[in-house]
Amino acid sequence: MSSSKSHVVAGLNDYHFVASLHIQHASISPEQVTFALAIDPGSVKRRGEQRKTPDGKPLSGMYAENHWGADISIIHGHDVSEFLKDFVDRQKSSTIDLMRQIDDTGGSVSIFIGLFAKRCCDFEIPAATLRKLGNAGITVRLNYCGYDDMHDQITEVPSDEREAAAASELNSGSHAPPSGSQLQQG
Repeated sequence: MSSSKSHVVAGLNDYHFVASLHIQHASISPEQVTFALAIDPGSVKRRGEQRKTPDGKPLSGMYAENHWGADISIIHGHDVSEFLKDFVDRQKSSTIDLMRQIDDTGGSVSIFIGLFAKRCCDFEIPAATLRKLGNAGITVRLNYCGYDDMHDQITEVPSDEREAAAASELNSGSHAPPSGSQLQQG
C-alpha cells in the first residue's frame, strides 16, 4: 500500500514525512518529463509564462524556466532511506538518462522531503543510495519541521505550498536549518 505520506515509528524515531519531485529546465518541456516518469504533475509552470502565487494571483516577471512538480507515492511504513532507494531503483534507464541530462545541462531534479518529527530523530542514507541518486542527477532536499507546527497540514496542503511555507519559515530566521540539510551528489 502506498500514499503521499509515511509514518515511521522505530526505536526512538517517531516522524511523518512527505515527498515531492521537482524538475526545472530551460528547454526540456513538462510534457517530456510527464511522459518519461509516467506521473501526472501536480503543478506545471512554463518558461515565459507570467509568474503567479499558489492561488493564481499574478506576480511580477515571467518564469525563467519550465517547472514540473508532483507528490511521490511512499510505501506505507518505509523510512526516508527506504523511500529514496525504492524511488531511484524503480526508474527506467531512459528516465535516469533524462534526469542526468537535465542536471548536466543546467536544470535541476530534486526530491523534496518534508520531515515532521515529534522529537529528535535520525536515520542514515546509505552511500550506495546516495551514489545512485547522484549518478541519476537527483538532489535530495530535507526539510525538518516541528510536528506540532505542521502535522495537521501534511495531507491538506499541496506540495508547492508546503515547500513555499517551509522556505518562508527558514527565510524568516525563526528556525535555522540544520547542518547537512541538503544532500547532493553530483
